[in-house]
Amino acid sequence: MNRTGPLLQRIGLQVMRTGGLSLWRLSERIGIDLVGATEAPRIAIDSRKRETFDRLLVEARAGEGLVAVERCSHPIHELLTFVALEHGLLLHGSNHRNLDVLKPRPARDGATELNAVVAADDGIWPLFYAVLARQHVRMMFTACMHLGTPPRLRRFYAFAIQGDPSAPESWTSGMMYALPRTGFRREWGNEWVSERPVRPVLRIPVAPRDFPLLSSVVGLARPEEFRRVFRHLRASKQRS
Repeated sequence: MNRTGPLLQRIGLQVMRTGGLSLWRLSERIGIDLVGATEAPRIAIDSRKRETFDRLLVEARAGEGLVAVERCSHPIHELLTFVALEHGLLLHGSNHRNLDVLKPRPARDGATELNAVVAADDGIWPLFYAVLARQHVRMMFTACMHLGTPPRLRRFYAFAIQGDPSAPESWTSGMMYALPRTGFRREWGNEWVSERPVRPVLRIPVAPRDFPLLSSVVGLARPEEFRRVFRHLRASKQRS
């Protein structure tokens, strides 16, 4: 499974991902807002939440794999984080709510492309892809970075779309698919890829209200603005 596209684009992407992620991590560690990222709420899974989440997951696995989120009294993004961190499953978000098997699809980054099933070992990053209305939003930028380890784990995110994040039509309901790690390899940071179809072990319905960083999504009017996306992210954060 190899990424295709112009050689210089592939090299540049690799350099940006490895060096850029290290620089981002260092900047947050010393308190410099290099990216304009938003820090997610700290993880706090107490015994009550753990009992609720485990019960829902056991019931789902005993049935058809669909988690009864209507019976969850805690934020769904916390349940998703629990699935990723405590159960070691990867998560894939989609507008398609009835997939039995996830098949490799072209994952584009700039002028490069990788044909793969893409997932994350994070509970919030893929949630964005589940609730963003892909038929209405053509371009986007996302990034995720973990700093430290549980229970002191800090999570940082950046989200930008071409369009208006405050418009209801920019968002929709979707599904989070929990996947076993077998057959996946780490692509970069918290992103994992598989060259083979993957059958989900759990399905978790989600809605825009479940995405905790909705107010932090930056809207850009023109495609060329994505070339200066970090400047726009920082400016938006300063205005809020």
